[in-house]
Amino acid sequence: MNGKDAGFTLIELLVTLAVLAIALCLGAPALSSLVRHARESNTYHLLTTSLAAARLAAVKNGTPVTVCPSSDGITCRNDEIWETGWLLYIDPGRTDQPADAKAILQSIDRRSGHLALRSTPGRTRIRFSPDGWSYGSNLSIRLCASDGRFLGQIVVNNAGRPRTEHYTVPRPCPFRS
Repeated sequence: MNGKDAGFTLIELLVTLAVLAIALCLGAPALSSLVRHARESNTYHLLTTSLAAARLAAVKNGTPVTVCPSSDGITCRNDEIWETGWLLYIDPGRTDQPADAKAILQSIDRRSGHLALRSTPGRTRIRFSPDGWSYGSNLSIRLCASDGRFLGQIVVNNAGRPRTEHYTVPRPCPFRS
């Protein structure tokens, strides 16, 4: 057999596979952490964008727009649990539910099972008026990881402006998920 016809020996193949397995074992935790962080950031951005879109729609259309937690993408929940999803709907009658499917502007489905989103107790939805304001008390939606870390919150003030607070120093979650 000459050098041109030679292939890998079984030992060379096993050594290559062993090195690859070790590299994957060392890289998996870092990749897992990266995916978790991306999921958390995505949830922040998606919810903040939905709130800003609702405010813009209220001003643009000259009619109130409501954002509420939803588990089915059609009706609003009547509690503070947001991780099952949320929806935005045109709300000229200032009601607790969308009038029909045509009133729904956006429906976001379940977020990752590793995150919990809870709004301010007693404030289950946010309604933006045609002037862009969200009258009443501030709304805070808190984001916690399944391991009990408080990741931060999104706060909507009376002027209707959503802002995010990210926590890099570990803190305990203010609610039980």
